[in-house]
Amino acid sequence: MKTTLVRGVAMGVALALSAHVAQAQGTSLGFGGGAAMPTGSFGDAATTGWSSQLVARVKPGSSPVGLQVDGFYNRFGLEGGIDGNTRLMGGTANAVFAFPGASRARPYLIGGVGLYNGKTSILGTSASQTDFGANAGAGFDVAVGKRAAVFAEGRFHAIFMDETAYMVPVTLGLRWSLQ
Repeated sequence: MKTTLVRGVAMGVALALSAHVAQAQGTSLGFGGGAAMPTGSFGDAATTGWSSQLVARVKPGSSPVGLQVDGFYNRFGLEGGIDGNTRLMGGTANAVFAFPGASRARPYLIGGVGLYNGKTSILGTSASQTDFGANAGAGFDVAVGKRAAVFAEGRFHAIFMDETAYMVPVTLGLRWSLQ
């Protein structure tokens, strides 16, 4: 009888805690776009291009730290009047630190690692390469109503190819809370 009571209380506490944790988590989805600037030797070969991004974020309500997963596509022209382009696409997994505060604008820091695929096409021929990379940046969310936010962020990406490629996308987008 005693063990049944203890098990019942333990299950009740576990259910209450899991419901509280599920309610406290903030999950959001979003998309954005903007300009992407190649830098370093990559900037010597490519021109400023455009970027697009899909994001999914999970952040416990009681913690300023969360997780964001991104998928992205960037396209750049080539310097020197060469008829062709370079595209970078891939995905990253990032830690996000949102600064605590009660204002509508909430700054955050973001950084993580990812997998990047670069492809350069010139006059019908192309070469592709997939490598790991890292990124870090900052941004802010501005609440628009109860479930939506506009976000703006800038990040520095380093893609570890034969010669490390660097780019800085500046993104403006929308994010919706699923709860």
